Amino acid sequence: MAFLEVQGLVKHYGSTPAVDGVDFTVERGEFLSLLGPSGCGKSTTLMAIAGFIEPTSGRIAIDGRDMAAVKPNRRNIGIVFQSFALFPHMTVTENVAFGLEMRRVAAADRANRVADALQLVRLDAFADRYPKQLSGGQQQRVALARALVIRPDLLLLDEPMSSLDAKLRDEMRVEIRDIQRRVAITTILVTHDQTEALLMADRVAVMDRGRIQCIGPPHEVYEKPGSAFVSNFLGRTNLIAAEIIARSPGRLRLAVAGVEIEAVGEATGERTTLSIRPERVAFGEQGLPGRVESCLFMGGQWMYRVATQAGELVVLRPNEGGAPLATGASVHLAWPAAAAHIVHD
Repeated sequence: MAFLEVQGLVKHYGSTPAVDGVDFTVERGEFLSLLGPSGCGKSTTLMAIAGFIEPTSGRIAIDGRDMAAVKPNRRNIGIVFQSFALFPHMTVTENVAFGLEMRRVAAADRANRVADALQLVRLDAFADRYPKQLSGGQQQRVALARALVIRPDLLLLDEPMSSLDAKLRDEMRVEIRDIQRRVAITTILVTHDQTEALLMADRVAVMDRGRIQCIGPPHEVYEKPGSAFVSNFLGRTNLIAAEIIARSPGRLRLAVAGVEIEAVGEATGERTTLSIRPERVAFGEQGLPGRVESCLFMGGQWMYRVATQAGELVVLRPNEGGAPLATGASVHLAWPAAAAHIVHD
């Protein structure tokens, strides 16, 4: 039995379904990310798990216990919100201790647990400061310590890094993941940032229009998206129309703008759509002919836009220190058959 079970979760606002039949499980100690665009239902799902939103229908169980009649403060869940929600008139110590005070934890035990939590997030030297005296990253760590100090069964993270600058976001992603592994706490992260989800989670559930479109380990969801929406949402991709020439189990022979290629997957009908990640496309002596329309320097990579008979394709090539291909250069694009995946609308 999974530690967290969400079955047939539905939430309507009037006649509009915000969540429309969501099913997933999370194992004890696992890190799951709910990823999707604004309005896809991911935060509504998280708030239903926390008990702040009453589902229209469906079942939520934690460690085998149905949560339908359990109030939020009885679910033993730690939450870190987007705004951090720190009390400005309280010190770091007082903010972290607040949840323990509400639970009437004895003063001596409370002091020890707060000290341990602040050491865990490397803020023990800032115990007497107020939130306004802290950086954004430090405030986030206070919020994380406050969520962990109550020793929750489940940790929920609701877009916790969206208000941080890019460099700090990168640092905090690694730090939060490291802390989660050290304390081995079951965690759900809600985010619209695909890099964040792929970097931090053991599994990623991609949501759209109130439903989970794809769920699995990050590398599998990225490499085998299954649908055009998931393929587009999880980073850059090239969607290419192709004509089916021949079929064999798990493999297709296709024609793309007159060039024969192979792809992985199954499809019906005479035509299909391929998803090919830009980093899997290479320049070669043979393949799909094209012309370099532009080239952008990205530090570790060059990003090319190449005009072809199949449409404009994006190509990412590593920066190896040499000069890039010139705009207007004639090229041929090729990729391994395993990099071309059938996707469905």
